[in-house]
This record gives sequence, structure tokens and C-alpha cells, in this order.
Amino acid sequence: MLRVLAESFVVSPPSGVTIRTRLRPTPAEEQALREVGTFLGSLYRADLVRRLGEGKLDAQATACSRRERKRALTSASSSRWAGSITRATQNLYDLAVRALAAERAMLVAATGKLSQRVAAPVGGRAGKIAGYRSQGERHAKTRRLAQLTSRLGDIGTALASGRPGVVLGGKRLWRARNNLAQANLSVQGWESRWSHRRMFLSADGESGKRFGNETIRIEPDGQLSVKVPGALVAQLGVRLSLAVPVEFHYKQQVWADRVAANRCVAYRISFDPARGRWYLQASWAVPRPEHVPFADQLAASGTVLGVDLNQGHLAAWVVDPSGNPVGAPLTVPLVVAGLPGSTRDARVRDAISALIHAAQARGCVALAIENLNFADARSTGRETMGGGRRGRSSAPPWPACRPRSSGTGWPRWPTRQDCGLLR
Repeated sequence: MLRVLAESFVVSPPSGVTIRTRLRPTPAEEQALREVGTFLGSLYRADLVRRLGEGKLDAQATACSRRERKRALTSASSSRWAGSITRATQNLYDLAVRALAAERAMLVAATGKLSQRVAAPVGGRAGKIAGYRSQGERHAKTRRLAQLTSRLGDIGTALASGRPGVVLGGKRLWRARNNLAQANLSVQGWESRWSHRRMFLSADGESGKRFGNETIRIEPDGQLSVKVPGALVAQLGVRLSLAVPVEFHYKQQVWADRVAANRCVAYRISFDPARGRWYLQASWAVPRPEHVPFADQLAASGTVLGVDLNQGHLAAWVVDPSGNPVGAPLTVPLVVAGLPGSTRDARVRDAISALIHAAQARGCVALAIENLNFADARSTGRETMGGGRRGRSSAPPWPACRPRSSGTGWPRWPTRQDCGLLR
């Protein structure tokens, strides 16, 4: 069946910026950060349990719920910490609901395709639907259909009640507790990762407040201090300060200008147990451009670098407004098969950076990326792509990694769902 060509569109510009740097606390400061993060993490988990127990709420009830939960958390922490916790709770709840809805859509598509093929005769056809090649394969697919139908019913019940399942710390790490040898972890190593992932050290920015954030504050000279929750003030003092100043190696001046103008900056402190390092992440919103041109306007305003996604490489060619190729083609290697997720992400960013530099050198006004759109095929799996080696080779070469919500040193790069013209 021929695929339908969708209309081109312009990818939305980045809505924010995120930068990260390493922290170098002393052993005493590390211990204090762990105590603060662990305590706030316990409040965060309790607040999430309460929110999940309330189920589906309308906008007014959601605002009322957050107000009451924030009031309950303020006495043990502070008003600002309570605001950050309740906002993070609601964001996580909304994300879990969206994930359930996406899984339900996938299961609906998969069960629909399976039902059609199970209903067709073995080795024959029912109209355009081909049956399975053998009775054994059909039996296995029938069992698979029953499993997916059961999952679909459970997800429908969870969505109707508004009570999605959430594992703070990660489901993969939680399951690794019963398979420590396979995960190459000791009991102490697992407990360290689990406890650090469940810490909460995130503070929203506040415009007009001192240096843009009163909870996690970084002064223009890099001095970092964290507001200590009320329950730990007697032990740690009002504010926890780090001796080594913070230094950002990317967008340092942009961040310094925002801090000096008391514009909001959100901060998040995290710990990587595998490396034994503490990190600080700063983020803020950026204004959207007043005018974003349409795809046809960009295509008619000058040359465009057209990019084709292939197995192991990206093929690019400059195209003039009439659709004619100009100059010599460009090939950008992109081998991601069998690599860890972080390595795949790095190679994708490197390839996109090479495309952007090539477009700038050739005077192009935009990048035109094809949209493979394998989302529908992946939702039905082998029923669409086929089984065995042929099915695996039908998978898209684009790695399964997501775009960052804001600048991490790179423009927002396109995914399988992105197509059209990238400014």
C-alpha cells in the first residue's frame, strides 16, 4: 500500500534553554545535599501518592487540590519548596496520563491488526488481509491478542479512574533489584542508585526575586546556596552554601545577564552514582519569534538543504526554489546500530550539527527533512513490518531518542515525527 504524503510544516523554534555543569562539593557538603534531597524526596513521594489517590480532576478541582497540598507541605519545608514539589507532582501526573493514552492508542492499533489477521484463514486471504502461514503461528498470535486485549482493558480502567502507575526512581531500576547479577549491580550499588534517583532538588525560578531564584540561588560570582527545609534548619542552618563556585561552560554570559537582572532561572541538582559526580542544571524560557514563516515561504525565499534519511548515513543536496539540485551532494555518516543510548544521541547531534554547518556554508535558508513516520508501523509491529530478518531490517535507521525540550548546546533536531522545513 502506498504511503500518503503529508503536508510540509515548519518545526517550532526552541521554547527554552538548558545548560549543565558539574558541582564540586566537599564531603560534608555532599552529605548535607543528600539529607536535603532525601527529605524533600520523601515529601515529593507522599504528595504524589496523595495526588494519584485523588484521580481525575477538572481544572478547578486540580487548582484546589494543589493549594491544599501546598499548604500541608509548607510547614515541613517552605512555601517555595512546597510550590516546586506540587508543580512537579502535577507535571508527573499529567505525563503519566499522556503515556497511558499513548499506550492505549498503540494497543488499539495492534489489537485491531491482530484481530484482522487472526480472522483470516490460515494460508489464505480475507479480502486484502492475509492470514498466517501456519496454524502454530496463528495460535501464538491468538495468545498475543488475548494478552494485548487484557492490557488494553487495564489501561482503559486506569485512564477512566485517572490513576496511572508511577515508579519514582524508574521501573527499569526497580526491576533490576531482583536481577542484580544480570544488571552488574551489588546490593549497596543498587540502593545507592535508588536513593539518589528518588531525591528531590529542583526549584522553579521566580522573576523579580533575588538572582531569579530564592530556593536554589546562584550569585553572579558563582556562589551557590540552597534553602534548607524547615525540618532540617536546626541541623543544617537556614541555607546550605557550597565553597567551590559554579561555572557554566556554555551560555555563561546569557545566564549571568539573567541572574543580574533578577530574571527567573530554574535549577536542578542531581547525582550520578556511576561517576560519583554532582551536577547542576539551569533552565529558562526564551521568547518566541514574532513571525515564523510558512514552509512555502521558506522554500521560495532561497535554496534549501534537502536531507534524506538512510541506513547508516544521511544524504543531503542543495535544492533551489524550483526543486532542482544544485552543486554536489553531501553524505553524513550516521551509524547507531547496537550503540548505547547516550552514544546514539551524541552521534545524532553530531550529524545534525554537520548538516546545519553545511547549510550555513551553502547559504541555505532552511533544512528540509523527510518524515519517515514509522509510528503507525511500530504500533502494530511485525503485523506491518513482517517477521524475521526482513521485519528487523524494515525498522527506521533513525535512533529512538527524543529531542531536548530546550537548548543543550544544540538546536532542536528533528525526530521521526518531524518533517518539512527546519529553520
